[in-house]
Amino acid sequence: MSHYLPQTDNPVGSDVLLIDTRASVSALLTCAEQRFQAAKNLLRCLAHINTYSSDPHDLSAVCEASSLLLQQGCDVLGVLVLREM
Repeated sequence: MSHYLPQTDNPVGSDVLLIDTRASVSALLTCAEQRFQAAKNLLRCLAHINTYSSDPHDLSAVCEASSLLLQQGCDVLGVLVLREM
């Protein structure tokens, strides 16, 4: 396994966001948890948005941010899975 793995949501042809595969298990779990908690909080806000009074772009922005955070969390957890193999 490479020392640094690109995250799934990097723009095509640009590995800007990388995961340190040698980071401690604790650091990787903390990173993933932070992203999952942030996505959960965004989705909770989404549940309380009034569709009649909100800007349609708000819905799109919350969904996009949640998707990015969830993908990053999954990518970090994926490093832990690869370590176990």
